[in-house]
Amino acid sequence: MSSDPLLQPYQLKHLTLKNRIMITSHEPAYAEDGLPKEAYRAYHVERAKGGVALTMTAGSAVVSRDSPPAFNNILAYRDDVVGWMRKLTDECHDHGCAVMIQLTHLGWRTRWDRGDWLPSLSPGPDREPAHRAFPKVVEDWDIARIVQDYADAAERMKAAGLDGIELEAYGHFMDAFWSPRLNALDAPYGGDLNNRMRFGLDVLRAIRDRVGDAFIVGIRCVADEQA
Repeated sequence: MSSDPLLQPYQLKHLTLKNRIMITSHEPAYAEDGLPKEAYRAYHVERAKGGVALTMTAGSAVVSRDSPPAFNNILAYRDDVVGWMRKLTDECHDHGCAVMIQLTHLGWRTRWDRGDWLPSLSPGPDREPAHRAFPKVVEDWDIARIVQDYADAAERMKAAGLDGIELEAYGHFMDAFWSPRLNALDAPYGGDLNNRMRFGLDVLRAIRDRVGDAFIVGIRCVADEQA
């Protein structure tokens, strides 16, 4: 056995990775009709054949219809995504490679004139700098629905045989709640830090209730996004 530290097994909760080499989440924009079909599958299977221990798909797959894809993202809110993700996962598993997916609600970081032409959402009215849309300030019923959308998407990925999910929280919907500059809501989802963190914690609880303990759930965030 090689003594190279990168080639040693790594224990991630209950999951044993064969080495410490992984492909982080990013969006190759190979989805077809919002689904990870042949080209998308081949993109990750080739990396599995090359020996990586974990490939993380999507950057990011969207959990709600009012999170229209900005970069040909996978539509994780569709039930028919399960079969396609199952094919991708099974082929990667055949080569000893674990599979995760990054999920998100883009929130304000998209446009209103994509997908079903629904308004972008944010906990505050600030205009998003990249796509230049003015978001609708989120309401209580939006929040409750999107929490369930996250849980539904996570359950679909578990049903597809994936080893886990990663939630994206930088420049998107979830982390906008965390920011005292962007979050203009009143309690219970705005104001002090505990209130601003409530949405993210609600999402995590809903996901864990749905997928159980034997499933990896992570968050990808930045220490300071200057927001």
